[in-house]
Amino acid sequence: MKHFILLLMMGVMGIACSDDAFVSDATGSGQGDVPIRLTITTPAATVYTRVGNQFRTTDRESAISEIQVLVFENGEYRYRVPGIAINSNGSRTTFDARLSSSNQPLKLFIVANATAAVIANEPQQGDSEMTVKKRIRQPFGTSGLNAKFPMFAEYEINGGLDGGQVNNITGLQALRSIARVDVQAGTVNNFRLASVQVFRANSLIQVMHEGTGLTMTAPVVPATSTGTVNTVPVAVDGYESVGQLYLPESVVVPEADRRTKATCIVVGGYYEEDETPTYYRMDFDPRDENGVFGQILRNHKYIFNIRSVSGSGWRDPEDAAVNVSSHIEVEIKAWDDNTQDMYFDGEHHFGVSAREVILNSKVNSVKPLFVNTDIADYTLQWSDSQGNTSGNPATLLTSAAFKVEKSADGKQIVVTALQDNSEAVADKVEYFVVTANRWQVLITIRQRNGVIAGRMVNMMTFNAGLGALGQNILPPLNGGESRSDGLRGILTNKNNFGPSGVVECGGFNLLLANASKDNLTDDLFATADIIYVNYMANSSFGSQDAAKVHNWLKASRNRVLIVSCDAYDVSVPLMTEILGTTDNLIWLRKTGDPFTLTGKSSGNYFTDAGPFTQKYGAIPLDFSLRNYDTYHGEIGAGSAAGIFPILMGPGTGTENGIVLGVDFDRRIIYWGDVDLGNTSTGNLGNSDNRITNTTGEITNNASKLIANVMAWAVGVVLDE
Repeated sequence: MKHFILLLMMGVMGIACSDDAFVSDATGSGQGDVPIRLTITTPAATVYTRVGNQFRTTDRESAISEIQVLVFENGEYRYRVPGIAINSNGSRTTFDARLSSSNQPLKLFIVANATAAVIANEPQQGDSEMTVKKRIRQPFGTSGLNAKFPMFAEYEINGGLDGGQVNNITGLQALRSIARVDVQAGTVNNFRLASVQVFRANSLIQVMHEGTGLTMTAPVVPATSTGTVNTVPVAVDGYESVGQLYLPESVVVPEADRRTKATCIVVGGYYEEDETPTYYRMDFDPRDENGVFGQILRNHKYIFNIRSVSGSGWRDPEDAAVNVSSHIEVEIKAWDDNTQDMYFDGEHHFGVSAREVILNSKVNSVKPLFVNTDIADYTLQWSDSQGNTSGNPATLLTSAAFKVEKSADGKQIVVTALQDNSEAVADKVEYFVVTANRWQVLITIRQRNGVIAGRMVNMMTFNAGLGALGQNILPPLNGGESRSDGLRGILTNKNNFGPSGVVECGGFNLLLANASKDNLTDDLFATADIIYVNYMANSSFGSQDAAKVHNWLKASRNRVLIVSCDAYDVSVPLMTEILGTTDNLIWLRKTGDPFTLTGKSSGNYFTDAGPFTQKYGAIPLDFSLRNYDTYHGEIGAGSAAGIFPILMGPGTGTENGIVLGVDFDRRIIYWGDVDLGNTSTGNLGNSDNRITNTTGEITNNASKLIANVMAWAVGVVLDE
C-alpha cells in the first residue's frame, strides 16, 4: 500500500493531519484537479572550518529556487508542471503543484534549479523514463558552476492519484547532479595555495542519475559530452580552497590515456620563497586503489590534502595537466545527508554527524550528535552565528535555553532543551563551536514550536517467527507475538510517544507484513519509517529481501532498520548483506550471566541524557539486563567497528560481543536477543532487569533503556 492510500486512511481515522487550506495557482501543460504539497530534503549546505576570521558556508549547495515536476503514467512521459510557492529553508524545501487525477501508476521526476535545461530538452509524450533522463542535460563551461546547483528526486504513486483531497508527499531526498572538490594544504609549512582549476572536465551535465536510491556507484556522462573543458583558475589566498570548485561526473580512463585524457585538478602555489606560483597536478584516486582512476561521482565531495611539497612545480598549468601528479594524499568522503563531513590533516581526523541540532518544543527535548575522531580533548564554546566564541572552552555548556554536554568517551555531544518553546512562531536558536586541534566547527541549535506533534511513525514487523509487534491502527488489528509484548506497550503508550508524550509525535502506527522469502516488494517496505526484521528463520527472509530492505534504508536518512541476530538460523542473509560476513557473530547457549551496560556517562544518550532518563532518572553503572533463555547473538570485534555498544554479552571465556548496539551513521539497531522486548521473567529475571508490564509504564531501568533506544529511532525519523 503506497503513501497516498496510507495517508488517506490515517487522515480519516484522525491520526494524521493535513492542510485543508491548500491553494494552487499552478499553470502548465499538465495543470489538473489534484493539489499536492511536496517536501524535499536537500543535501545540507556544509558549515566549514574557520577560514581567517570567517566561518564559510555555501548556502547555494542546498538552496532551491525553481522546480519542474515531470509526470509519467505507466512508465511513459505525459506532462510537466512547475512547482510553485517554493519555500527553501536550509536542507528542507516545500512546494506546491497541481496534477491531473489518474487511476494508473504514476512516477514523478522532480528537477530543481534546472528549468532552462528542461525547456531546452523538452521531453515528448510517450518518452520512456530512461529517454527523459538521458535527454535533460545542461552545459558545463570554462567559468564553472556559479548558480544554484541542479538536483533531482523521484517519487512513485502506484495507486494512482485521486482528486478532491490534499496529497502531502514527504520523505523525498534530492541528489545534486555535480561533485565538489576541496583542496587543503594547512599542514605544509613550505607551501601556500594561489589557485585551483580543473582540466578536461566534461562539457555536459546529465541532471538526472540513472540508478535507483541515493547511493551513487557509477558516473553518468551524456554520450555527446566531450572531456575538453579547462576551467579558468579560481584564486586562493592561503591554505584552503573550500566550496570553490564544482564539477560534472567523469568516467574511469584507460591506463594508457591517463596522463592526457583523465579529468584532473591543477593547483597553483608558492613553494618556499618562490615569488611566482608554479603548478601541480592532482588526480582522482591517484594510486588506483579502487580501480577508479579519474572517476568523479555526483553528490560526492573530494578532499585533496597536500601533505608535503618538495620542490617547485611546472611553470604553467597546461604542462602540469599532462604530467603525473606528486606530493599529495587524497581523502574521499561522500557528500550527502547520510554521511558526516570529515576533516583530515594527515595525522588526525574529526567529524560530527550534523551541523544543526533540531529539538522539539518541549522542555527536556534531547538530541545527540555523534562524533568520529581520534582527538580526545576537543572542547565546546558558545558562539554567535558567525562563529565568534564567548566564554571558556569546556565540556559542558549551559544557557537559559539549552545544555550542551560532551560524553565522557567523546563519542557524543548531547543537546538538551531546558525550557518549553512557547513562542507563537519563532524558533529558539543558539550556536556553539567545537574546537579540535586546528579545526573549529560551528553548530546551530534550533528548538521548534510543536512542528512534529502530529507526525505518526510507521513501524513494520513480520508475521513469522518471534517478536512481531502486530498491527494497531490499520485493519485487521493484530496483537503481535508475546516476545515483544513489553516493547509494544512502550511504543503504543501515548504518555511515552504521543502529542503530549515524553517524545512528542503522533504515536506509533504498527504495521504487520507477511514474510515470503525473496518475494517481498519495494512498495511494501516504502510504507515504513522503521523496519524491525524480527526473529525469523533464514527460510522466511532471504538474500533478495535483505538487499531490498538495505536499499530502502539507504534511500532516506529518515529511516531506521532494527535487525534481530538472536541465533545462527536467524537473519543470516540480512546480517551478511549489511556486515559483509557472519564470521564475527557469536551465537551462544549461555544463561548464567546477564547482559552488562557499557559506556555509562552523564552525556550518554541511552543511559543518562535521553528523554526517558531525563524524565525518570539515569541508569546506574551496575545495571544489567537479564539473559532470558539459552540463546542470544553477539557481534564480535571483527564486525563491531562503527557500532556503538549499549549492552554487552557474557561471551565465552575472555571474548564477548555486542548484544544491543547502534550504528548511528547507517541508522541500524542490532537487537541480539528478541527477549529484550519481552516481559516474562525467564532466567535471572527480577523487577529491574526486564520490562515488567505490557502497558508501557516506565517503571524501571530496563524500560528506560529500551524506551531511549526507540526514542533515538524516532528522532531519526522526525529529523528535519
